[in-house]
Amino acid sequence: MLLKGFTKIETFFPPCHPGEVETVSATAQLTDDISAVFPYLNAILKGTIYNPKDKTLSFRKDGRGVTLYPEKILVAGCKNAEEAREYLEKLKDLINKTYEEKDKITPSYKTRSRLTVLDIYRLLPKTNCRKCGEATCMAFATKLVTEETCIDKCEPLFTDDYKNERKKILKVLEEAGYKTSELE
Repeated sequence: MLLKGFTKIETFFPPCHPGEVETVSATAQLTDDISAVFPYLNAILKGTIYNPKDKTLSFRKDGRGVTLYPEKILVAGCKNAEEAREYLEKLKDLINKTYEEKDKITPSYKTRSRLTVLDIYRLLPKTNCRKCGEATCMAFATKLVTEETCIDKCEPLFTDDYKNERKKILKVLEEAGYKTSELE
C-alpha cells in the first residue's frame, strides 16, 4: 500500500462564476509521498497532464478535475463536502491499486498539454448553424472543453461531409479524457 490515508481534508467553494452551478473543491494532505505512482497512472488514465519536473499529475475523471502532488490531492467539481470526501477515498483506492499492479504496467513519462477551445474549434465544421443550441461554433467549442455539452450535439459533424473531421475530433477528445460519442 502506497497511500495509507489523509492527515487533513479541507473543502471549499471555488470563486463564483455567474450562471454556473456551485460546486465544492477539496484538498487533502497525504500521509505518504505518492509521486512514485504518477508514471503508472499517466499510462492507464486518459487525458492526463504529467509534469515530472514539478511532480504533478492532472486529469479529469468522472466529471471532476483532479491534480495529484507528491503529498497532496486537489479535487474540483464535487456536489458537496461528503461527495468530495468519498471521491478522495476513491482516488486513494485507485492510487493503491495502480501501485500494487505497477509490475504489469509500462510507465509513461509522456507529457501532454491541456485541450483548448482552439484545438476543438479548428476541427469543427465552422458552419455556425446553431443546431447545437449555441450561437457559434466557437461558443460550442468553449462549452465542449468545459464539458457543458457533448460532441453529439454538432449535427453537421456527424454527416458524411465531415467524416474525416469527425474521426480527428473524436480521437482528440478521447485522448484528452473527454466523453465521446457512441456514434461514428
